[in-house]
Amino acid sequence: MILITGSSGFIGTNVTQYFVDKGRQVVGIDLARPYKDFPKDLFTFHECDLTDRDAVLKAFEKFSPKNVIHLAFVTHRKDIYGEFLDDAKITLSMMDAAVKCHVERFILMSSSTVYGLRTVDKPVTEDEKPNPKGTYGKAKLMAELMARQFFEAENLPITIFRGFEIYGPILTIPSIVRKLLDKAVNKEPMQLFCYGKQKTDFTYVEDLGQAMDIALRNPKTIGDTLNVGSGKAYTYEEFAKAISKLLPAKIELLPPRPNEHPFYLYSNIEKLKPLGFKPKYDIMDGLKKTVDWMLAQHG
Repeated sequence: MILITGSSGFIGTNVTQYFVDKGRQVVGIDLARPYKDFPKDLFTFHECDLTDRDAVLKAFEKFSPKNVIHLAFVTHRKDIYGEFLDDAKITLSMMDAAVKCHVERFILMSSSTVYGLRTVDKPVTEDEKPNPKGTYGKAKLMAELMARQFFEAENLPITIFRGFEIYGPILTIPSIVRKLLDKAVNKEPMQLFCYGKQKTDFTYVEDLGQAMDIALRNPKTIGDTLNVGSGKAYTYEEFAKAISKLLPAKIELLPPRPNEHPFYLYSNIEKLKPLGFKPKYDIMDGLKKTVDWMLAQHG
């Protein structure tokens, strides 16, 4: 039994689909109803406010999950106080319940944003000092520190994932990929500042599911932090050109905005590879599936 929080979101829906397709029993926990229907013999939805410590513990006691994939997080900006408070409550409630119910594995979904907007054009490794800039990255780092304490003090068998620019069908978050696709679908110019020189690792969401599957089955990942990406870097301009092969659209390369500089945030995945991780999707394969979903949404 795998318990997945944030199961109705973009990543949650796709990760749930990945494990359901493999015949795994999944309990999805979210406040929003599931985005799609899954087989009732493999998927159970449980509505729960993850900031409510008692409600979270009751959910764990009800379903007795062996594995937990914790994706839920506050992504819609509120006031800084409220955002940090809710994120802390969610993380603490989940880990507290996981310890009390003796889960066998716990994956915390963090983010490459904990590294900040790097100015060095080389892959980032997990031992690089975090330097998050915005509230989201700082809140993710806060969650990582909480996880580290639960691992060290309570022996919670945790693995931290840092994902890099994840995309795919059901991409509802306002990422650079979604912004570019919206422009292309509507036959508008794809505008790129810094002349499109920003460089990142565009990671297809099914490959993230594969990495999680590997981590849950390998005890060597307990207590570790892992970058999860495709292991290939592309500039925003290169990615926009790939989109234009599927959705012909003009690309506008614009100068930096005030106080803006190109950044380089792409992953070194050498810790995952020896465990059997081999990304399945290149950007054209991943974009084709994402574009097909986008076009279906536009009728």
